[in-house]
Amino acid sequence: MLYSEVQDAELITRYASGDERAFEVLMRRHGDPLFAAIVSKVKDRDVADDIFQEVWIKFIHSVKSGDYAESGKFAAWIHRVARNATMDFFRKQQRSPVSNSEHMDLASDGIADEALNAEERAVALQWMHDAHEAVKRLPADQKLVLELRLQSGLSFKEIAEETGVGINTALGRMRYAVANLRRMLHVEIPN
Repeated sequence: MLYSEVQDAELITRYASGDERAFEVLMRRHGDPLFAAIVSKVKDRDVADDIFQEVWIKFIHSVKSGDYAESGKFAAWIHRVARNATMDFFRKQQRSPVSNSEHMDLASDGIADEALNAEERAVALQWMHDAHEAVKRLPADQKLVLELRLQSGLSFKEIAEETGVGINTALGRMRYAVANLRRMLHVEIPN
């Protein structure tokens, strides 16, 4: 039997029954995008590696204790656990994932510093903050597709495989995410 053709839910069932190979397939299937998402938030590969291991340990404990219940797509579940573990890391560090100085860096990326005066930089910083807050308000499925596309750099085909949906669904979720962000941020589409 080719494990690569087995759905995530079946792999989890097999792993719960003692099939260690099923766990290896899950890690290989979801590991790289998950690690990339964590690195994009913490900006430190060593810290990301610790969080990555913590996420998989939580999964192992959840499955082995019988607490894991299939309630949707595994990719969404494991990414949610990773986001929570990342936020726990920042809470322990008593800092937010994106500090104000990082917002300013993001706002000025690609724009020559001398091209903006202090007021324009403040507006750019506020806009970045508003965009960050708007992304937080997106539905979980749209936020996940946006994150996998922009932070992890996955193609829509890879996103579809990662989340267990069809490519058209992944594309639709991205389209809705962009439309929702435009609405929340009051961005007009030029004619």
